[in-house]
Amino acid sequence: MQYAIATSKPFSFTQSLAFIRRFPAVRDEYLVTDDSVTAAVAIDGRAVPFTLRADPELVVDTEDERAARMAANFVGAADDVAGLYERAKGDAAFTAVIEPLYGLHHVRFLSLGEIAVYSVLMQRAPITMAAAQKRKFLAAFGHEVIVNGHVLRAMPELARLAELDGAQIAKAINHAIKGERIAAVVRGVAALGEDWLQTAPYAEAREALLELPGIGPFSAGAILLRGLGRMDDLPAHRNFEEAGRAAYGAAFDADAIAARYGRWIGYWAFYVMASEGHRSPMMAARSAG
Repeated sequence: MQYAIATSKPFSFTQSLAFIRRFPAVRDEYLVTDDSVTAAVAIDGRAVPFTLRADPELVVDTEDERAARMAANFVGAADDVAGLYERAKGDAAFTAVIEPLYGLHHVRFLSLGEIAVYSVLMQRAPITMAAAQKRKFLAAFGHEVIVNGHVLRAMPELARLAELDGAQIAKAINHAIKGERIAAVVRGVAALGEDWLQTAPYAEAREALLELPGIGPFSAGAILLRGLGRMDDLPAHRNFEEAGRAAYGAAFDADAIAARYGRWIGYWAFYVMASEGHRSPMMAARSAG
């Protein structure tokens, strides 16, 4: 079936596809063409594929309406980018960041379970290594579906991930410490619940994540921003500060930027990091916890 996806303007699917191609954590897991992306999500314990494309408006081909909703969320279709651009008026440094990315909406990880796993894999590791371990994880535990002769793997749903033990994961990714840590983080995130993490005040959600063994400031911020699309605060980590300084130079003032962009501050962070990736495909090679 085909579903029309409403988008908040301005929206550029071309920018979405370009971001996916640049981001090692996901780019090798999907089928990406000049005008479409095909991926798979887990629904009721099986992989359900979807294809997003512009026709010329955004549409998704899939057998399940839930997959269509996940696809729309994946590319941040409903995000208020116009509000971000309005706040950027008069900010010459950030306007220069926006111009080559105009119309880009926040491309998220496909599910909370996926970012929970990846938030551990990326700790103190080059992004290429974390991406390779994620592919090993999916090869061991992902739900498979064949699309046009290609194997796509969907990250299991959060409840299923919470059933895995650390030894199983460690064997799959060949990393004992991260195997146990992933198991603990996934169980903790599942216990908090996606609905609560999505709707609780940002500070409360962040503090609850920080109380989980294996979660540090960057991982907590990544779960809220890159997984749940929460843009209402600035993830606290040196990578965002470094990207901001690269964009603003000596004029960089984190407090003034936070005051200016308000509820769009997470979007500001996404854009400055995407701008770094636009210049360098490695996109912040290392992360702390």
